[in-house]
Amino acid sequence: MFKIVKNLFKRNEVAEQNTNSTFEQLKQQAGDDLKRPLTREERRLTRKGKYELDEVTRQLTPTGKTARLKYRLNWLIVFLMTSIVVVWLILFFG
Repeated sequence: MFKIVKNLFKRNEVAEQNTNSTFEQLKQQAGDDLKRPLTREERRLTRKGKYELDEVTRQLTPTGKTARLKYRLNWLIVFLMTSIVVVWLILFFG
């Protein structure tokens, strides 16, 4: 019974070591490129770091895309409301 439990713990330790070693291998292949500063295009895409960016792929995450879309839609709503008021004023007083 103890041997079975002992083997289970060893398997978990080996799995953790494999995971860590895989990450280390990826990090070495990337040349420690995971912590590089944002490029001009990435800063523009994230509005100077306002939206969440995946560190590995350097693309917007789904959360970042959602936040960016909310920002754009809010400005669109403000523009449309202003346009409606202006048109109403022109038709009412014109």
